[in-house]
Amino acid sequence: MGNVDIFNIAMGQFEYFILIVIRITAIFFTAPILSSRNIPSIVKIAAAALTGLIIFPVIDKTAAMPSDIMTFGLLVFKQVIMGVIVGLAAYMVFAAIQLAGQIIDLQMGFGIVNVIDPVSNTQVSIMGQFQFVLGILIFLSINGHHFLFRAISDSFYLVPLNDVGVTTATVNRLSDLFYNMFVLAFKIAGPATIALFLTNLTLGLVARTLPQMNVFIVGLPLNILVGISAVLIALPILVNLFSTLLNTMWEDIYFIIRSMRV
Repeated sequence: MGNVDIFNIAMGQFEYFILIVIRITAIFFTAPILSSRNIPSIVKIAAAALTGLIIFPVIDKTAAMPSDIMTFGLLVFKQVIMGVIVGLAAYMVFAAIQLAGQIIDLQMGFGIVNVIDPVSNTQVSIMGQFQFVLGILIFLSINGHHFLFRAISDSFYLVPLNDVGVTTATVNRLSDLFYNMFVLAFKIAGPATIALFLTNLTLGLVARTLPQMNVFIVGLPLNILVGISAVLIALPILVNLFSTLLNTMWEDIYFIIRSMRV
């Protein structure tokens, strides 16, 4: 009888560990940097298992695990949903930074010039990739990866494994983050976009006053020069803006984590 009890206790501990690893794995597959396609999936899963093993001893494991497979499967699904939502919330700022670069490229005439993004394994614009890499470097320089692992650990205190759910507050904050992604993108692209708009306006006036000038030949290299110059001049402002955005990102992440407790 004692052996059976020991076996049941061990199985319950293993179920806790599985749920912890599943939540961490879902975050690793969606969070910035960690979700890079250059990192093999098996490495992400192994890193999630190692992280789960480290934080497993300090997590509250008093709640009873479901006895039937269907209820446990629903619990697994909830961990996946929470991990994906937390990871995407962390990725929103980087998506805004990359979108801002694509807006600038479209104004510069680089809309059809794309490169392969090694993080998402998709084609992105040149300036979008530049700003995305800049955002990643700033994220690492302010120890954003440390905060990310702290948020992962805190999520198990704020939202126990059995209490995960998507509430109205979660949906509303995700909608706000999605909306703010476009607002931030236009704010970040603002200086270069304004400079390029004034350049095109000037070229239009020149074309009207000097019809013999081929504006199309002059305009393309001029737009590229003005666009790159505007980005370089505004670079110190962008660095400070990126740092502010990345530092305030954690407030949204922790709000979303707290809102998912039911």
